[in-house]
Amino acid sequence: MAGFDFLRRNVRRVLKLGYWLLTPWRMPQRLRSLREGVVREARARNVALLIEQERSRLNDIRNGRDARTGTLDVYSLTDALDAAAVPQDRLVWPIQDVRSIHDSFAAARFVVDLLRARADLRERFPRALSASKQEGFSAWLLGKDARQELGINDNAAQHLVALFSADFADRARQRFLTTDEIRTTLPHGLTPAGSRSLFKWFVQHDLAGGHLRIEEVWWLFMQAAEDPQAELVRAYLFTPEWQRLFPEALTVFGWAGFSSWFVVNFGVDGAWVDPLAAPDVYEPALQIRLAYWARSAWRTAHPHALSHTSGARAMLQWLGSSLDAKLPVAMQQWCAALDPEVVVPALLQPRVNIIGHFCYPSGLRVSVEAMTGALELAGTAVSLRDVRTDVRDDPCHARFGGLETADVTVIHVQPEPFFEEVYARADLAERAPRTYRIAYWYWEFDSIPEAWCAHAEQVDEVWTATEFIAHGLRKQLTVPVRTLFPGVTLAPFEARERAHFGLDPDRFTFLFTFHMLSVMERKNPLGLIRAFRQAFPADEKASLILKTSFGDRHPAQLQELRDAADGAPITIIDQVFSPDEVLSLMNACDAYVSLHRSEGLGLTLAEAMLMGKPVIATAFSGNMDFMTPENSLLVRYERVKLAKPIPPYEADLEWAEPSIEEAAQYMRSLYEDQEWAREIGERGRQSALQNLSLEESGRRFSARLAEIRAIRTRELPGAV
Repeated sequence: MAGFDFLRRNVRRVLKLGYWLLTPWRMPQRLRSLREGVVREARARNVALLIEQERSRLNDIRNGRDARTGTLDVYSLTDALDAAAVPQDRLVWPIQDVRSIHDSFAAARFVVDLLRARADLRERFPRALSASKQEGFSAWLLGKDARQELGINDNAAQHLVALFSADFADRARQRFLTTDEIRTTLPHGLTPAGSRSLFKWFVQHDLAGGHLRIEEVWWLFMQAAEDPQAELVRAYLFTPEWQRLFPEALTVFGWAGFSSWFVVNFGVDGAWVDPLAAPDVYEPALQIRLAYWARSAWRTAHPHALSHTSGARAMLQWLGSSLDAKLPVAMQQWCAALDPEVVVPALLQPRVNIIGHFCYPSGLRVSVEAMTGALELAGTAVSLRDVRTDVRDDPCHARFGGLETADVTVIHVQPEPFFEEVYARADLAERAPRTYRIAYWYWEFDSIPEAWCAHAEQVDEVWTATEFIAHGLRKQLTVPVRTLFPGVTLAPFEARERAHFGLDPDRFTFLFTFHMLSVMERKNPLGLIRAFRQAFPADEKASLILKTSFGDRHPAQLQELRDAADGAPITIIDQVFSPDEVLSLMNACDAYVSLHRSEGLGLTLAEAMLMGKPVIATAFSGNMDFMTPENSLLVRYERVKLAKPIPPYEADLEWAEPSIEEAAQYMRSLYEDQEWAREIGERGRQSALQNLSLEESGRRFSARLAEIRAIRTRELPGAV
């Protein structure tokens, strides 16, 4: 057997060598791949070594040995070079001339150079990169005196404004937060306790991968150095292990224990970890809420503290005066000084936790944002948490650091593929005691995959957007299912001319937008192309825009789309647009068309209606909750089986096959009678404003949450 294995391995090598000799034109590509493989392996070994060194260092500290590395001095090139252990040309750039600032990166180089060179500015503006944009360093820098002193011309000022209008460190911070192998060992990496090791990783390994530019790394570490306590707070908010150990860490009740533990385990000191200087992260009512859920004795003594005015007042008085509360004197005095007229209403304010895809460019993001806005309009406070998908998420994960401060959590995440690991991908520890959990799910068929039933067992009820989805869920789930539309609104957007998108201003333009990851066969753009070709000869003044994204993940389908559109006035845009750009594109077009085979909701249809565009759509599935023959043009269909598996859909599912002929007739009619088209668009807009508003959705959400609170309150000890 061993001889056979040896022969088989060598036969494979000979065959591979023969193939290489017969295809010499591929040799440069093979050599390049081999070199890249060697580099990747070397980088992986170096990262593993860095991680092991950090683990060993922390272990030494916890065993009482002095293994502190010292704080990284980001304003000292000598110290930064020592920490990064790379040649100087990989870490710094030639001094940036203010007169040659031409983009945000050049502006960042100028600012970094300035702060590194000017100790007086660092002393005057200790939070130069992290203070409010309307005050402090950026306001000074763009003021008349500084511009004159530093020679900042109008062009440079424009790029400096752009630099400070957003957080230039966002991409670097996101890279850190989403690199699990580093986060696991270096959750403290942006604090003085781990900045040297993390800086080395960024410079030696991550920059080499082409993910970031060195200016972004410098900006992140300078920003972090300005406020180490704020970085410790952020580290806590995105480290579930710490959250489980110290659930009330960011309150006056828990800061001393957490900061003391951090000092011992990470070998640091300084004002930023002073046990007596708790950070001002949360208002008093929220601090009390966090401590209430963390301390069973409080819940036992005052079970109605978060549900009744009398219970809240009694607990506040108890915390501020009773020895039974067992609070240190300083905490008791803090509680006694609180104004019950302010704190009690805040304690009783309706609240909900929402976990969802706030950074993933998709309809799911729009939906969870709409839900959030609707609840806020209804007076319900929200605690938000983003669920990571992959590196293509917008770099804003760190902005969603809400903890489970409410007793109800809405998990606005699909059952597949992330529901099982939703808390891990949100970097959030599950609260104990467990919250009442609601799943918010979408689906495109009137029956659901069997695997969803197991996911549903993890929640107390399921919400969904339309009766079409709810019907399929109710058939197979044992938990309650409720239809609660998320609401639709048009966010503010810039109105751009068609020329911005490369479109002909003289053509009547139809638009359809879809996501390649949402299954192209279901969205049916090929059917739309056939309908458009049938409606319009190539010489007529009509055009079709197909806006998609992530085509690189489905190259064969994208090419099929391009082949089908070839020779016709059809533009295919394969690009991730910002929400502003998507709405701007929709605004620049004359009509919206969706010949979908099935939709859970049909969000873009609702948005087009709100914008006053005439909408043509298949008369099937979720969109029929808000589309009627009076407010849109509905295309008849035949219900058919898929006939073959189209992942994630099974072959025996059914969807619609819309009439290409009727769709073509509707498109032709809109083109020929544009006054009628505008009338249909206005009827759709009025209908959408009345039925799809955030205000109405917020009232429905809040009403159901109030019912849940009432039920749970009745289950508490001593309830009447």
